[in-house]
Amino acid sequence: MLENYSVHAFIQKYGIKTEQGNPLSFKDHLFLFEPYSDMSPKQVIFKAAQIGFSTLAINKTFWIARHKEMSIIYTLPTEGDVRDFAGGKINRIVDQNPIYKKWVKDKDTVEQKRIGNSMIYYRGTWSKKAAIMVSSDLNVYDEVDSSKQPVVEEYSTRLQHSKYKWEWYFSHPSSTGIGVDKYWNRSDQKHWFIKCSRCKTQQYLEWPGNIDQDREVFICSHCKKELSYEDRRVGEWVQKWKGKEFSGYWISLLMAPWVSAKEIIKYHKFKDEEYFVNKVLGLPYVGGGNKLAKALFEQNLTDESLYPERNERVVIGVDTGKELHYVIGGLKGLFYYGTAKDYDEIESLLKRWPRAIAVIDQGGDLIGSRKLREKEPGRVFLCTYGTDRKTRQLVRWGKHDERGAVIADRNRCIQLTVDEFTDQRIPVMGKAEDWYDYWLHWNNMTRIKELDEKTNTVKRRIWVRSGDDHWAHATTYWRIGMSRFGAEGSLIKPGEIKDPNTPTIITSKKDWRIK
Repeated sequence: MLENYSVHAFIQKYGIKTEQGNPLSFKDHLFLFEPYSDMSPKQVIFKAAQIGFSTLAINKTFWIARHKEMSIIYTLPTEGDVRDFAGGKINRIVDQNPIYKKWVKDKDTVEQKRIGNSMIYYRGTWSKKAAIMVSSDLNVYDEVDSSKQPVVEEYSTRLQHSKYKWEWYFSHPSSTGIGVDKYWNRSDQKHWFIKCSRCKTQQYLEWPGNIDQDREVFICSHCKKELSYEDRRVGEWVQKWKGKEFSGYWISLLMAPWVSAKEIIKYHKFKDEEYFVNKVLGLPYVGGGNKLAKALFEQNLTDESLYPERNERVVIGVDTGKELHYVIGGLKGLFYYGTAKDYDEIESLLKRWPRAIAVIDQGGDLIGSRKLREKEPGRVFLCTYGTDRKTRQLVRWGKHDERGAVIADRNRCIQLTVDEFTDQRIPVMGKAEDWYDYWLHWNNMTRIKELDEKTNTVKRRIWVRSGDDHWAHATTYWRIGMSRFGAEGSLIKPGEIKDPNTPTIITSKKDWRIK
C-alpha cells in the first residue's frame, strides 16, 4: 500500500488533521511539502516561530515509528516543555485522528508513545540521567538552541547500537557556531525561491530588501513591484551546496504567505533585534557582546612592538589539558601565544622574565601545575572558575592557607575580556594571519541564554563552546592576572579593519551557484 511508503499518501488516505481539527493542508504551507517527505538521515532546520513545524515533526515521527519501525528519542529543552508539548500538541493531534488513536492505545503517557513495535520517548535536556536510559534509531532535537548542549551531545550516544543512527536538528537559531548553526554549516543550505509574476525573477525573500516599509507590501528585489499572495505562496527549494552531510532548510516568517508585510514591519518595530532575527527571520543573531567577531578582534592588531623588556611585568595565562595552551602579554598588550607538551616551557618563560607570573587553569591537570606552584611560590596561581556567593566579586585571590589560588567568575571574566577586545582595549602584536588560529578558539565561543527549568525564563547568559576554546580561556586567565599584577591595556586605533571574508549577499537565482 502506498501509504506505507509515502508520508503524503498516508496523510491523504487518512485525512490527517491538525490539533484544531482542521484538515492538514499544504495550500499555504508548500514550503513544508518537501521537508515532510525528506528522509535524509541527517537533517537541520533553521526555522522561525509559528510556521507549522511542530505539527510536521509529530506526524513525521509517528509515521516513521510505524512504517520504518524505528525507535525515536524526541528532545525538548525542559521537562516542562515536554509536558506542554504532550498536552498541548501531541495528545490533541492524536484525539483528532482515529488512526493515531489506534496506534497509541498501549503505553500512552506524557513521556512515551508506543506505535506498533516502536517507541517514541519524549525527553528534556537538563538531566544526563534521562539521556542514558533508552536506546534509539532516530534522535529529533527540537528547539536545540534552547537546550542544554552537553546533554544533547550525550543523547547521541544512544544511537551507537542502531543500524540507522539518524539525527535531526530543528530550532530557531540563537547565534553563530552553536546549536543548529553548527550543523547548518555542514548542510546543503536549501533556500526557498519564489518567482515574481511581473519580471519572472526568481529570488528568496529577505529583510529588508523584499519589503517596502512605506507601502507596507512585499516587493520583488529586482523590479520593485508588489509581490502577490500567489507569488509568495508558490516556490521551490534550491540547494546551495552539493555533497554535504546534512539536508538543510531555512524557513523564515517571510515565506509564510498568511503573514503580511505590515506584521513583519510591526515585529521589527516593537520586538528587540535578537527576537526579530531569531524568531522572525530564522537566522542566528550576533550582537551585544555575544561573540568576538573576527573584525572586532583584528581591530586590536598593531605593528608596534609590544615585546617586554626583561625587567617588565609579564603575565602568562595557561589552559591545561592534553597539552598546554598559553598566552603571554604585559602592560602593553598581548605579544605571543603557543602550545607546550609540559611545564618546562612555562618554567623557562618565568625565568626569561623574572617579574612574570602565571595564572593556570586548575582543573585540567592536578599534578604538574601544583609542582610548578611549589617551585615558584608567589609567581604561579591556580585558577578555579566559580562564583563568590558572598560578595559577587569578579576575582578573589586566596589568602593565608589559600595563597596561590584564585577564584574567578567564569562568565563575567570571559565577558570582560570580550568587551575589552570589542572596545579596542587589548593591543595585540602582529598581523591577522599570525593570530588566525588563536582567533578560531574565540570563534568557537558564544554567549547564550540559559533558561530556568521551572519558569522557562532567562536565568542568566552563559558562554558555551562549539569546538576548541583553549586560547580563549588562556586569555581570560591572562586578564585575571592583569587585574592584580598589571593595568588595563591602552586604547589603540589601528584604523578601520574590514573583514575580507564577509560574503556577498545573493538573492537572485541566476546568481546562485551549486558548488
